[in-house]
Amino acid sequence: MNYSYWRTERLIRDAVDRRILQRTTGSDRIISVLTNPDLLIVAAICIAGLLASLAVMLALPNFTEVTEALQQLL
Repeated sequence: MNYSYWRTERLIRDAVDRRILQRTTGSDRIISVLTNPDLLIVAAICIAGLLASLAVMLALPNFTEVTEALQQLL
């Protein structure tokens, strides 16, 4: 185990970027959440799934009957 000597260690002040210390407003938080790349990817996948489901429902008129039959099997 290494023990450090207190005289060799220095406290570095002002090492933090000043932009981190700024106060954030509610609109800044909302914008940062909405521009998060992970959220955008998840939203794109959900929209693609919704559009695919809608396309299948419109292409196959008896799609609801098939899904009801599959649900009863499960």
